[in-house]
Amino acid sequence: MKAPSISVLMSVHNGAQTLPAAIDSVLGQTFGDFELIICDDFSTDDTWKVLCDYKAKDPRILVFQNSRNVGLGASLNECLKLAKGTYIARQDADDISHPRRLEKTLAYLQLQNAPYVGCGVLVFDAHGVWSKRIHPEEITRHIIAQKNPFFHPTMIFRREVLEEVNGYRAAKETQRTEDYDLVMRLAAKGIIGKNLQEYLYCVYEPEAAYQRHTLRTRWYEVLVRFNGLRQMRAPFWDYIYLCKPVIMAMVPHKLLRWVKCFQWRT
Repeated sequence: MKAPSISVLMSVHNGAQTLPAAIDSVLGQTFGDFELIICDDFSTDDTWKVLCDYKAKDPRILVFQNSRNVGLGASLNECLKLAKGTYIARQDADDISHPRRLEKTLAYLQLQNAPYVGCGVLVFDAHGVWSKRIHPEEITRHIIAQKNPFFHPTMIFRREVLEEVNGYRAAKETQRTEDYDLVMRLAAKGIIGKNLQEYLYCVYEPEAAYQRHTLRTRWYEVLVRFNGLRQMRAPFWDYIYLCKPVIMAMVPHKLLRWVKCFQWRT
């Protein structure tokens, strides 16, 4: 059997309510040469039943379960071990892809001869879209030092790019920053992607999402940033951005959404 061009990786933990829309958005892609690999990261709701129902309907879907909750980075590494595609794409279990997302991002990656690419996102909650976000097309190490300039679930990689750094680094400090850690480790090897300047992905971001950030997760982000800056051999002035997680930790959770709106007001 011919291997698929794209392997779409997804990990889900207790996502039975949002999972159908996410899966449907992948199955409805105009680019059909893909496989969808989904890891149930030890869910306690009906997630596994939903996955089994979808697998029975579409042979492009492969599902498996973790015996314990291990987090996103480790789960994606397990998905990657099963992937057969030349390209590796991401999808989150509570988000929605535009029907032409895979078609357009793959075409852009190939046209630009880029190692990996991302795209813009529309941010929504139960009331609809409340933010539009897009990063610059051209990315430098200095930009990466400031922030992660890629929306993780929109990214598509050449397979060898992920293999170059052995996939995601699964550690306690990367549990909420596995994507930023990956981008910095790739940049340290001179591998930097680009952003397609189109909105092809919808990110579910309710106000409750900001409760996930704690003093501990912000401190872990400092550690990830420091490690990445060191590996990238960043100039000393880039280390000023280590203050960003500290500053964000001081902002009350109820104001974080307003901060995001202000940040992306353009």
